[in-house]
Amino acid sequence: MRASTMTAVAAEMRFVSALLLLCAPLVLSAQDTVFYKCTDAKGNVSMQNGTPCAAGMKQEIRRIGEVKVVPVPAKKPTAEEPPPPPQYGEFVLVSGPAAQRRPATEAAGLPPPPPLFQCRTWEGETYFGEDAAPPPRCAPLQVTGIDGRVSPGMASACEMRPDSCAAVPEAQLCASWYRRLDEAEFKLRYADDGSRRERQAAFDAVDAKIKASRCATTAPTVPAVP
Repeated sequence: MRASTMTAVAAEMRFVSALLLLCAPLVLSAQDTVFYKCTDAKGNVSMQNGTPCAAGMKQEIRRIGEVKVVPVPAKKPTAEEPPPPPQYGEFVLVSGPAAQRRPATEAAGLPPPPPLFQCRTWEGETYFGEDAAPPPRCAPLQVTGIDGRVSPGMASACEMRPDSCAAVPEAQLCASWYRRLDEAEFKLRYADDGSRRERQAAFDAVDAKIKASRCATTAPTVPAVP
C-alpha cells in the first residue's frame, strides 16, 4: 500500500507541474533588424548585421523593420506613452565627425557655393560629388564554365555601370558641403604617411570652396589696403 500511495503522489505532482507550465504567460519579443555601415580611416566600407562598428570608425545604421509577434500578457499592462517610431530606410549617421557648422552672417554677400550632386553607385552606396556624370564603375559579373559551374581560378569579367546623380537643392547646398568637409576631415584624421598628403589636399580644396561662398562659417577676410 505504501508504494502505491507514493506512486500516486508522484503522478499528481507531475500533473500539477505540467499544468503550471501550460498556464505560464508566453513572452515573445520583437526586435528591430539593424545593419551597421562601417567606414575605416582608409575609406573602406563594410556592412555588419547586429554588430556595431569598431572604435575609431564612422558608423551609420539602417533599420529595416522588426519581426512582428503577439505576446500573451499575464495581466493587462498599464498605459504608457509610446516610444517615438524608429527611422527606417536610409542610413543615419550615429557616430563619427558631426561638427555643427552654420553660415556666418557676414558671408551672406558672398557668391553661392559650387553645384553639388548626390550620387548612388550600383552597389547602393551614396556620396557627394561635383560631377553630374562621373565615370562608370565596373560591376563584377559571375563567370561560369561550360558546365555551368563556378570554380576558383576562372577568368573575371565586369559590366560598366554609371552612377545615378541628382543635383542637391540650393537650400541644402551648405549642409551638403559641410557634410563633405566632415568626411574629408575624418579621412585626414586617420591618414597614414602614404595617404596624408593626398587627403590634406582634398580637405583643403573643399574647405577653400566653402570659405569663398555664402556657406563660410567665419567672416570673410578683408584684403589689406596697400
